[in-house]
Amino acid sequence: MSNAHYPSPGQGANPWRTVWKSMRENLPVNKFPGQRRSGRKMPSIENPLIVGGLGVAALGAGAAVKYLRPMGTSRQDAQLQQMLLEKLGRVPGLAQVGVDTKQGFGKPLLVRVGVVLNEMPVSPTDLLERACHYVWDNAPKTPVAVSVTVTSPGEQWTLADLDFEDEVARPHELYERFGAPASDPGWKP
Repeated sequence: MSNAHYPSPGQGANPWRTVWKSMRENLPVNKFPGQRRSGRKMPSIENPLIVGGLGVAALGAGAAVKYLRPMGTSRQDAQLQQMLLEKLGRVPGLAQVGVDTKQGFGKPLLVRVGVVLNEMPVSPTDLLERACHYVWDNAPKTPVAVSVTVTSPGEQWTLADLDFEDEVARPHELYERFGAPASDPGWKP
């Protein structure tokens, strides 16, 4: 018997049409022909071992997400910001120093430093290098990647102006330039 709407595969029919037809006939799981829609039952798991196993798996996944998530960095940011304010506090025209630390799985910390000046009384490259070196030596964890931006009215400088590859100085570049960080003298890339 052949259906007029669905030609048999031998007659040049689209093979995906037969797959779609079988999916509509066999799904969902509790589709019983001849029963009313309100009489159908939702699938359920009644085995207590499976329910317990799913509960334990959910608890394990929750604990893994909680403990493997990167730690909060607000305290580290405040400590680095305070240290930079102390070290750079004598720079005339200093308006603001901002620190933002980013953490990721398997990657070194990325410390972003923004220095804002009202005027430019000092060399921007000297200020970039000093801020980068202070963060490299005093970061709470090593190794770190550092990004420093110095902004004055109408101008902006980044670590790319210090002959780094780009705006972010990676740990191996910082090691070549400054040596091992003071917080971990034995560290090597």
